[in-house]
Amino acid sequence: MSSQKKLQELLDWSKSNGADISPKLDFKVISEGNIGVFYNEKVARDQELQQIQLPLNLIITLQTAVDSFHKEDPATSYPEISQKTSNINSLLKIYLSKARTDSSSFFKPYLTLLPSLYQINSPYTWNTQDKDLLKGTNLGNSLKENLTQLIEEWWQIINLIPDTITKPTDHFINMKFYYEYKFYKPEDFDTYFEEESKKIDNWTSFPNYLWSSLILKSRSFPRYLLKNAKDSESKDIKQDEAMLLPLIDLLNHDPKAKVNWIVDAESDTFNFKSDNPVDGEQLYNNYGMKGNEELLLAYGFALKDNAADSVALKIKIDSQLVDDIEKYGIQLPSIEDYTTSVVRKDSSIATTTNKSYEDGVLYFITNDNLSINLIQIFQYLVKNRWETNGEITLRMQLAGLNHLRSALESKLALIDSKSIPASSANHSNIKIYIDSQVKIYKSTIKRVKHLEKELIGNHKSDLVSLKSVYKKDKKLQQALLVSFGLTSYESILQAQFQDQMWLLYLIRCVNRGEYLSGNDDIDGDEDNYLPQWIEQDFTKLKQEITISNEEVVQYQPIYENLIPELNAKVPEIFNKGDWTIQNFVYSAKLLDIIGFVRGKDQECILVKH
Repeated sequence: MSSQKKLQELLDWSKSNGADISPKLDFKVISEGNIGVFYNEKVARDQELQQIQLPLNLIITLQTAVDSFHKEDPATSYPEISQKTSNINSLLKIYLSKARTDSSSFFKPYLTLLPSLYQINSPYTWNTQDKDLLKGTNLGNSLKENLTQLIEEWWQIINLIPDTITKPTDHFINMKFYYEYKFYKPEDFDTYFEEESKKIDNWTSFPNYLWSSLILKSRSFPRYLLKNAKDSESKDIKQDEAMLLPLIDLLNHDPKAKVNWIVDAESDTFNFKSDNPVDGEQLYNNYGMKGNEELLLAYGFALKDNAADSVALKIKIDSQLVDDIEKYGIQLPSIEDYTTSVVRKDSSIATTTNKSYEDGVLYFITNDNLSINLIQIFQYLVKNRWETNGEITLRMQLAGLNHLRSALESKLALIDSKSIPASSANHSNIKIYIDSQVKIYKSTIKRVKHLEKELIGNHKSDLVSLKSVYKKDKKLQQALLVSFGLTSYESILQAQFQDQMWLLYLIRCVNRGEYLSGNDDIDGDEDNYLPQWIEQDFTKLKQEITISNEEVVQYQPIYENLIPELNAKVPEIFNKGDWTIQNFVYSAKLLDIIGFVRGKDQECILVKH
């Protein structure tokens, strides 16, 4: 049967069962599996709203599934079964797979017109080569995890359906898939999905469950929209229940479309209303603010310049740290922060009542939004032993921004300049998706750099860089020249001498009193470049910790490569004060506490606190 004939049968069935469609709307087949609604008369946009009115008996809900299974098996409580699954819509999904095999189903005209698994064109069913092109992206990283979650969900529901329900002939062969799929190579999934998706009568197979999952993901509305309907079933709607609206779900998506979804309690109908397009234009629904990852996964397409597009960062956090994080005023996300999808189920997302965050915390970044809480999480995670009073210090702010920038740059490097072969079946969608991800990463990195630059500009007097040390401390500069032949700051970088110079400088700060006292021949400005706060921090650290013999042995080589030479050639600096190996160990530990590493060059900067 042609798509046009299937469409006409659906329209006739809908109207004969009480649906009311504006006569100014035409339903047309755009391509195989894609139907649109077009306006057939030119009027002013503000003249009226176009309407599709659907009686509640044409809406497919979880209750529809419960009633259908109960009719075949009155002894089983199917509402209880639906409550035992990890996804409240699992029973509805398995019902859809079963109902489309039933020629006598009331919803047959609707189910017959629904696109096949491969017509949806979700990345789940892309060939291995196209899926490989997604590697390094949010979707590429989560595709396998998402598929595994769906398989576990399918396994739950098919084991809960009682034996009193007649199963397809291959039911037990279907169950074998659960024990074998973990050993599948990507190509094995390609073959399995392609072969089994053709067998729609085999309704307990996983490919058929995947089909019904994508049908719900791409076409469903939140059932809570019916909460004001007169029927008693609408009063007990569970969170995240989905429903299907025949006819209305044929409209394509435009994120700018202004639509109204209204339940008329008097007539018990669901009404779709939208502004009029001009003559011949398509009438769109608005699926909500969905990024390209969700659009690709559920609908098989991506949008250029998608304002709702995002990239994700998952951060591992020990559950024992959650209370401490909140002490810093950092708000961890709840499930409501993650998606506008009408069907949500993700065990990796903690809710406000479940603060375990066992699989990590997800933050989403868009071109226009970089969450302050995401920034603060990175700043919290770099806190040291002295930063425990619930205040995000300047050092934490700077170090956290650099860790965030590094994370973003690492993810960008995986996908930037990725080549998409023209031969790819999904070339256009993949390119749109990756280009959008790259754009978000680059704009966010630029924003992080700006925040860092602003912080540094506002707190210059509290920061000490190695370059400024070399410039100001002429005596240390001269000592490096005569002892090691280091003629410039650039030569220090080239010789990778930065760590050694920091250790020498910190101990020099500790010994500042030796240079500033007595009748020594000094230039009198050491106080300007040997800050007293570093000396005080060093003293504080020595009072707090005891170094081990193993640590002393670890620093023996660096000590022997530096101090004997410096002591002999520049005794006015290195034969004054305490230049023991122990102080080298303390200096290294202090450097970790008061310093942070900046940018690709890994420049260390000290921060006064």
